[in-house]
Amino acid sequence: MRQRRAVAATGIALMLATSALSACSKNTGESGGDDEKVKQQTSAIATDPKESQGPAPEVEGAKRGGTLKLITEADFEHLDPQRTYTVQAMSTQHLLVRTLTQFREDGEGKLTLIGDLAETPGKDVNGDCKTWEYTLKKGVKYEDGTEVKAADVAYGIARSFEESIDGGATYVQEWLADNPSYNETYKGPYTSGNVNVPGLTVTGDHGLKFEFKSPHCDLPFALALPTSAPVPQAKDTKTEYDRRIFSSGPYKIKEYVRDTRLVLERNEHWDPNTDPLRHNYLDSVVVEMGPDDTAQTERVLAGSGDDAAAIAWDGVPQSLISKVLNGDQAIKDRTHHESGPFVYVLSINNERIKDLNVRKAIGCALDKQGIVLTQGGEATGKLTNTLMADTTVGWADYPDPTGCGPTGNPEKAKELLGGQKVKLAFLSRDSAFGQQTAPVVKESLEKAGFEVVVSYIDRAQHNPTARTRGNQYDIYISNWAADWPSGASTIPVLYDGRKLGPQGNSNVAYFNAQDVSAEIDRVAAMPAGDAGPEWAKIDKMIQEKYYPVVPIYQTKLLQVHGTKVGGVFLSDTYGTEVLYNAYIKQ
Repeated sequence: MRQRRAVAATGIALMLATSALSACSKNTGESGGDDEKVKQQTSAIATDPKESQGPAPEVEGAKRGGTLKLITEADFEHLDPQRTYTVQAMSTQHLLVRTLTQFREDGEGKLTLIGDLAETPGKDVNGDCKTWEYTLKKGVKYEDGTEVKAADVAYGIARSFEESIDGGATYVQEWLADNPSYNETYKGPYTSGNVNVPGLTVTGDHGLKFEFKSPHCDLPFALALPTSAPVPQAKDTKTEYDRRIFSSGPYKIKEYVRDTRLVLERNEHWDPNTDPLRHNYLDSVVVEMGPDDTAQTERVLAGSGDDAAAIAWDGVPQSLISKVLNGDQAIKDRTHHESGPFVYVLSINNERIKDLNVRKAIGCALDKQGIVLTQGGEATGKLTNTLMADTTVGWADYPDPTGCGPTGNPEKAKELLGGQKVKLAFLSRDSAFGQQTAPVVKESLEKAGFEVVVSYIDRAQHNPTARTRGNQYDIYISNWAADWPSGASTIPVLYDGRKLGPQGNSNVAYFNAQDVSAEIDRVAAMPAGDAGPEWAKIDKMIQEKYYPVVPIYQTKLLQVHGTKVGGVFLSDTYGTEVLYNAYIKQ
């Protein structure tokens, strides 16, 4: 994801992290057309303990009652919080589970990191970012009325280490193990047979201590991810936990029929007085799975019956962009159109395509502009040459190292190939997106002499397949949004080859270069306030020296909801709708 956040001040390192985030902006004001909203983004860590206390401020005009419908083409890859790393699942999990920290957003670009389960965003004990302490709020309850304990959070983190299950963010695991290959230190509760996470100590019912060998000033941000969601050990059903997670949030799972629907109902034991973020205005939430983006948008625009209280969750397709953007004010009033945090790339499997000139030829031949046009052109994406989004602190632009232009240059690509006949196995989602983009990739590469064999796969299986090391595919379109606006949540995650394991890899290019890893270590040890431009230098170094992926475009988000939907806005951290303020207009 993605994606892509009240305590006394906790030391200089934390303040540096705060100032670094505050420097980040999505441009400096309004740009683009009148229909595209571009927000200046600012971020900070809450320094007043009251900001982490509940209840959350009431949403103006909100009433209790009604059902929100979320229409999407495919099921979630995972709902298990320790395995989740897709934005729609994370948005849903806001309603189901709580984490140690969380970002509170105002819908206008302001992000504030607050304590969620924890009383504060954390205490940097010695001011060196090596020892952090957290105290859980008392009275936070699960759906059965039992209290959330520190041991449950620790067990959830232990599950995130488990080598027999895939998915999920890996920041906390790597930092605690002091090793990108964290399973060398601890393999998780199922495989290891114990819950003794290195560097993590439970103190009583409500205390946690994180002890690192190296400074990790970004820990408060990383703990906003589902890694820190609590799981009582007695409720852990291992791989089946995806089907029925145990709620600590305002809603719980009533029904889950895989690939068909998910139904949430209120958790009667959720206490708003412990929660500074969420509401439970809705009687229920229904996720309907199956309709493609065209069917979703058409239904929501028509707004008949229950669809008046629905969100077309997969965005507006190219065929309906003009109708939405050029429609009357009533449509514009329920449309979100904003710059997004996701960067789409054509990932090249570097363990299969080892020749740099072949990788450059792929990038040289690729019709990037044609791919963007299938998604709606400038209304939905802007071409990019960089690995990081321009919302990242310290971001800097640079020219495409191939020099071949946005529509591709097949003749120059042939020169790079030098007479080689290269066959490429292309893994594509069997979805509207995949059906639209795969032909452009195939046609543009074949103009340069490549032979491209496209294999379509169910959308929910695409990422797990690409993330499995040794897969049989050479290229696939992937995307990434920083988990917080720092290069620390993009470059090390996607381009540090020391982290590669048998499955669950975010580095789906399977890129590994010792000099890049050394640079990552150097910059990761810098104060967060100084590291931004250095991450940008590594971005440029990777592309100019190795070209492991072909950057294509950075998203612009265009989504529409029904006339009765209130309280939702596009998240600046997740790049999809935030649901915790949602209500149904009566």
